[in-house]
Order: sequence, then structure tokens, then C-alpha cells
Amino acid sequence: MANTFKVFTIADVAVDSGTFSTLYTVAGSTTTVILGLNIANKTSTDKDVTVKLSSDTAGRTGSNDTANENVTLLNEVSVPADTTLEVFAGQKIVMEATDVLTIGASAGSALDATLSVMEIT
Repeated sequence: MANTFKVFTIADVAVDSGTFSTLYTVAGSTTTVILGLNIANKTSTDKDVTVKLSSDTAGRTGSNDTANENVTLLNEVSVPADTTLEVFAGQKIVMEATDVLTIGASAGSALDATLSVMEIT
């Protein structure tokens, strides 16, 4: 099994109007560990951010065979003006094949996002 560190970025995160920007999708036969997410507010006013994890992973063995569900990891969290918010600091979130991480902002052209991960293949 190989471990590969990667970075994924989005400039100008989409407005949270039901359509989020896809920040990362886990490839087949891959497990990913999220190491950190930085969200930069490029404007002079506070902006909100929402981050969601879409997962339908199932087919596990034993009593843990329940399919995952889509969840919200951050819900309308305020990013202060002209600052960067570090998210998941010290936490690790595991994503499995085909899981998707999406992000939405309260205003267009306001937020940039940088995701650091380790992929295990």
C-alpha cells in the first residue's frame, strides 16, 4: 500500500444555493485521510461556509454493515473578513472510494479553499 500526500484547491467557492463546489472525490480502490482544510476569506466582510461529506459506502462485514449517509461537517460557519479559517485541525476524517467532499459559500468570489489529504492506494 502506497501513501501519497496531495493538495486540492478551489478559488472562488460556489455560492451555497443548493449547488456546492466539489472539492474532492475519492478515487476507486483508494482510502483518503483528510489532514486539514483551510478556507480563506478574501473580502472585507465576514462570509459563511458550509462543508458536506457525501458517502454511501456499505458492504462491510459483521455488525458494521450499515450504509453511510450524507452529512454536514460545517454548517454556515463564519469566516472573519480577511482571514483564513483552519478546519479539522488535529482531527482526521477518513473517506472511502467514491466519497465526495463539497463546499459552499454565502457569497460568490469570496472564499478560497485548500484541502490536504493522504491517499492510501
